[in-house]
Amino acid sequence: MAEVLFCRRRWRTTISDMREEDLYTEQYFGDEHLSVADAPQWEQQALPTTRLNVEHRNPYLDSMTAKVLLGDYFDAGRLPPAEVVAAVRHQSWRDLEYKGGSLDVVGDRLYVLFFRSMCSKLSYVKIGRTKKEDKAQVQKRIMAHESEAKIAQAVLFDAWISRPCVSAVVWEKGVKAHLSAAAAEDIIPVEQVKAEYFRGIAFGTAVRVARRQEDRSGVVFLAP
Repeated sequence: MAEVLFCRRRWRTTISDMREEDLYTEQYFGDEHLSVADAPQWEQQALPTTRLNVEHRNPYLDSMTAKVLLGDYFDAGRLPPAEVVAAVRHQSWRDLEYKGGSLDVVGDRLYVLFFRSMCSKLSYVKIGRTKKEDKAQVQKRIMAHESEAKIAQAVLFDAWISRPCVSAVVWEKGVKAHLSAAAAEDIIPVEQVKAEYFRGIAFGTAVRVARRQEDRSGVVFLAP
């Protein structure tokens, strides 16, 4: 496999001659020094989008080993095998079901997702919530985020979600406000690149912020 080369480059185009994907990336990541061209292409191959189906299942590969292997491949700038990516994504979805219970239960939920890219500058944490009107809202929303992450060739590496509650609106605003203030005042290593997107913060730290805001927001959980 040929080595993957990518680098930071300064923005040298105007809005009139800017490629559509570059403009989208600037808006999405909030950094004029990063573009789609900087993301790893891996010989034009995309990261596999499957979970543990028959084709990519490896009974000898546990999730923790898969995460270590994924990190090793990313650090080396190499395309990880499909079975490694599938195992990592599968564990993230299992974590969602373990932390928040059945994803089919109706109710508002707050979630924290960490998407890891081979280009470390393109890794990020996403804070969001799902609404209680639709049972399939959780799956749809998170799968949409996974599709969105393809622009940075990023994998859903870690995930946390709350149990269903009456409303997560105030809770979500509190978490984002806390992280925004931390980014502005340089309290913790975090950079806000859009309203719900944060770079540089550890996944565990983001989850702790969410849990601390739970009590302050007066969240009322629905009966299991």
